[in-house]
Amino acid sequence: MLQPGTLALALVLFGAGAGAQPSLGPALRKRSLTLTSGPSEPLPEVRGAQGVGITFHFDGPILEESVKVDEDRVRVVDVGKRSLLVEPLTAPRADAPTQVSVRYADGEPRRATFAIVPHPSEVDTWVEVTRPPQPPGEACQARLDALNARCDVRSPTAFRRSGLLNHQGIQVRTFKRGEDNSAGDFVVFGGVSFLGQEWALVEVNLRNEGGKPRAPRVTALKGQDGQPVLVRSVTEEPKELSPGQRGTVWIETEVPPASAGVGFTLEVSEPDGRSLQVFSVELPPRTQEGKR
Repeated sequence: MLQPGTLALALVLFGAGAGAQPSLGPALRKRSLTLTSGPSEPLPEVRGAQGVGITFHFDGPILEESVKVDEDRVRVVDVGKRSLLVEPLTAPRADAPTQVSVRYADGEPRRATFAIVPHPSEVDTWVEVTRPPQPPGEACQARLDALNARCDVRSPTAFRRSGLLNHQGIQVRTFKRGEDNSAGDFVVFGGVSFLGQEWALVEVNLRNEGGKPRAPRVTALKGQDGQPVLVRSVTEEPKELSPGQRGTVWIETEVPPASAGVGFTLEVSEPDGRSLQVFSVELPPRTQEGKR
């Protein structure tokens, strides 16, 4: 039987030994998260701890030079083609989360941003990052808009509107106010045409002389032989003309054959179905095919 003094010593030693046992740390986790789809939504949260690395693995290539962190609170350990390893240098704070951000190489979204927050029992060491799915219609429209923008920048219409296409180096012909055989609200008060090696561009100046807004719409451009010219694009500025307002329409076409002549008929439709026939739209004369 232990003496009282011996028992007290044993309890002290047992208590000291128990206190020296290592405490269990937070559980290390792997998980997936989806980026927010808009600036009004809260940032996706990543659970972190001081001195524990967090690896972000992205669903697309990222730009190394675009990584942003608070260098006093987070250290960037490594940046890969699709991964980012960071280490919190201080304990994350719930009232002031540490932010980490990076840009995708393709620019969508413009910047992926995360908030590192504390958690009492878990730490994220591997995070699979995915972007929100884009609706098929929006993806197709975005691609179409990009292609249209590229085509527009390189087109003769864009050159003319930007002032890069002038009366030198290209065959040019101006024409005065044209006559019409209908009682439409639009009046043509002149224009200019350009003829390149593989394209033609007609610039028509219109005025709305009606009593309400009208939106000019080109329906056809025909030569003296009655054959329509293949139209590549039509651009109106503005899209709708208020009463008394002037506007411009650019009609970009293929090069008409020499048999089409010089004078052309331009048909402009109105929202109510009436049409205006303009007979004095002209193009510079073409040479016979095979001699250009």
